[in-house]
Amino acid sequence: MAIAFTSGHHPVLIKGNEIKAVNQFYNKQIAHYRSLLRTGKKDSKGIHQTKRMKRISEKRNRRVKDILHKASRKIIDLCVEEGIEVIVVGNNAGWKKRIHMGKKNNQTFVQIPFRTLIEMIKYKGEAAGIRVVVCEEAIQSKASSIDEDQIPVYGNDVTHAFSGKRIKRGLYRSKNGILMNADINGASNIIRKVYPCMPERERWSRGTVNVPVTCI
Repeated sequence: MAIAFTSGHHPVLIKGNEIKAVNQFYNKQIAHYRSLLRTGKKDSKGIHQTKRMKRISEKRNRRVKDILHKASRKIIDLCVEEGIEVIVVGNNAGWKKRIHMGKKNNQTFVQIPFRTLIEMIKYKGEAAGIRVVVCEEAIQSKASSIDEDQIPVYGNDVTHAFSGKRIKRGLYRSKNGILMNADINGASNIIRKVYPCMPERERWSRGTVNVPVTCI
């Protein structure tokens, strides 16, 4: 998850390595026990889940929920420290059904409950007096946030020309050759989509091109 600030605070990246490791271990365990359970049986015959497999799933769900609670708490604490009054969260309804990154990567992304994370951010933010706005995310990382490219709408057939481009994974180059983290660029565009006339553009644009600080 990428976090951009309008306060001038360094951008923040919250890594998903821990939750990815939990899911990988879970998938390996379930695949092992399922192979033992289903060997020599047709898909329509016999049981598909044992009590042990159910316990493994419940343990995985508890661990993932704990990770999401910690991540959402870190986000809210950062916003409180910076005096942030509004959090803008990008979300595309049903995007998990449309992704095609290969079986392994698809499995990783689909198993991360982003909707749950958003709900945690919402209720914790509201408890801290911070308003949380959820908007359609679209393909924000293609537009240059510091050059104020027009932001496309997902599913819109209109062709857009962008001033900058993503030159490799995690790195975006603006039309003037400024390099920035591609995910932070996308996060900044999500803010622009909700607040297109954001004041003090220069100050928070500098925050966009700063080197992100990885939290967790």
